Amino acid sequence: MNLFFWRKKEVPLLDELCWNLMVTAIDPDKCWEVASLFRKTSVPSNVLTCETSFLMGSIVRDIICSILPKAKQKQALMFAEAAYFKIFDDQSEEDLPSEMKAVYGEDRLGHVARIALAAYAEHNDTLFLTIPIFVRRINGDPRITSEVTPLLEERKTVLSKVFLEFI
Repeated sequence: MNLFFWRKKEVPLLDELCWNLMVTAIDPDKCWEVASLFRKTSVPSNVLTCETSFLMGSIVRDIICSILPKAKQKQALMFAEAAYFKIFDDQSEEDLPSEMKAVYGEDRLGHVARIALAAYAEHNDTLFLTIPIFVRRINGDPRITSEVTPLLEERKTVLSKVFLEFI
C-alpha cells in the first residue's frame, strides 16, 4: 500500500518567511510597545494596539513588494495576508471588550482588520500615504503624523533588515 500522499507538503522557504514576517510584525506586544510611544488619542489602548497591527500588515506588504522581484510577489503576499487574516479571524472567535465594541460596533475583529488593510491597499501600502489614514482611524490630531512616522519607519527598517537576512 502506497501512503506517500499522507505526507505533509513542504512549504517553500520564502512562503514560510513571509508568513513569519507578518506574524512578527503584527505581534500584539510589539505593536503595543510601538503604540505606547504615540501621543494619547481618544481611542482605548487596546484599539490603538489593534490599529497599529493593522497598519503593520500594510507595512509588511510594502516590505515584500519592495524587496522581492515581481515574479515572486504574488505568492509571497498571499502567504503574508493568509497569516494576517488567520490571526485576526482566530481572535474574532472571542467577544470584543466593551471599549473596543464602542469603537468597532458589533463587527468582528477579522472584519475590521480586512477593512483596514483594504484602506491601506488603496494607497499601495506606501507608508507616507497610509499614515494619515492610520491617524484618522485612531482619532489622532493630524499633527501627530510627524511624530508617528519616524517610529513606524524605524519598525519597517528593522523588519526589512531581518527579512533580507533570511531570503
